[in-house]
Amino acid sequence: MKQFDLEKVETALTFVERIADGKNPINNDIADKDDVMNDPVIIRSMFFVKDVLAELKDNNGIIGKTGGNKKKEFPIETLDSFRYSEVKTITRLTEQLNSGIDESVYKKLSYRTITDWLKRNGYLIETEDSKLGKKVTLTTEKAQAIGITHSLQTSMSGNSYYRVEYDRTGQEFVVQNLPSML
Repeated sequence: MKQFDLEKVETALTFVERIADGKNPINNDIADKDDVMNDPVIIRSMFFVKDVLAELKDNNGIIGKTGGNKKKEFPIETLDSFRYSEVKTITRLTEQLNSGIDESVYKKLSYRTITDWLKRNGYLIETEDSKLGKKVTLTTEKAQAIGITHSLQTSMSGNSYYRVEYDRTGQEFVVQNLPSML
């Protein structure tokens, strides 16, 4: 078990959040369109690092087993207060769902829990895209029928990527099936 300085974790978290949002981590200005911080791979990686640092912060800077100080599972009852606001990605949807919980008591919901379940149940597929030269996640007809769609996007730096979005029906489907997903 190792403990890290929470002040340093907080500073790193701030910088990573800025990069994930496509901003210069030092001055918080929006990065130039051809800046590496606008590359989708970098952005996704920074969101991952952000989640890791947030977990480290929530665990008081401690890595490793803390001997029985376990958080409770995500509280399903908070889903009753879910309100649709706009079409969004799975990252934004999980942020909205997590905003209603006390993270010092409950485990945060991970977008991977949802996407892995959707893949296992035939709503999302992971495939190699020869044009992009990388693995991508796409929706199936089954997903499109319930409001989960994908579209080819181009980042400000000119890189192409697929964006999976959840409309009202897709978000409500996720919320209704979250007990099964967990």
